[in-house]
Amino acid sequence: MTSSMSTILLFGGTGGIGESFARAFHGMGKKVIITGRRESRLAALAKALPGLETYTMDNSDLAALPSHVKTILSKYPDIDTVWVNSGIQYQGNFLSLDNFSDEKIIKETNTNMTAPMILARHFIPHLLSLGREGTFMITSSGLGYVPMALFPVYCPTKAAIHSFLVGLRESLNGTNVNVIEIAPPYVRTDLDAENRMDKLATPMELDEYTNKTLEVLQKPAKEIKEAGVGFAEMVSKKWREAYNPFLHMRHSQG
Repeated sequence: MTSSMSTILLFGGTGGIGESFARAFHGMGKKVIITGRRESRLAALAKALPGLETYTMDNSDLAALPSHVKTILSKYPDIDTVWVNSGIQYQGNFLSLDNFSDEKIIKETNTNMTAPMILARHFIPHLLSLGREGTFMITSSGLGYVPMALFPVYCPTKAAIHSFLVGLRESLNGTNVNVIEIAPPYVRTDLDAENRMDKLATPMELDEYTNKTLEVLQKPAKEIKEAGVGFAEMVSKKWREAYNPFLHMRHSQG
């Protein structure tokens, strides 16, 4: 599949999983554009990776997303792969008003769920117009399949992303656009540093996760639905085992 990815737009590329894949794709000779909020970090990565393109934006600013998409596509009309990787994760519970906040609920939901859906709406027509293979991807999580009480908002946003991508893939069946869910397990990243769970599980090292995901992405794109690794691979396969018969039946009757 990666052979069909020539110009890649990666939202949330200034750290963790996004940065790791930006470096990997750049090393393959791909044209890579990354977005992020931190201008200094974007500048540092552009200096370290000659040819890397950067764009400053905040995905949680929903009203600004359409104009950002228009600007990006006017500057990079050859984009054939869009990967929405940016996300946030807050830990807490609802046992007391002091343990979470309305602001956190809104920001986490906007960043993890609403923004990717808006971006899909604005990028899919572009990918359809290419006349060649295009790919749209969003990063979900193993926690979207098996929720965890420590993350009361993060888990349902990732479950929503999985559901959204299943429907989007079905609606684009027969077109030139591939829809892939990137499903990580617990990975050692900046996100992990803020919500360390060493007593519960050992995170997969970032390089290992990147390499294993790239192995999955070597398959033909039409064969990939949930690109899961580790725990996320296990639970996404269980989901497929349970629901594939219904999905196939519905598709054949449609």
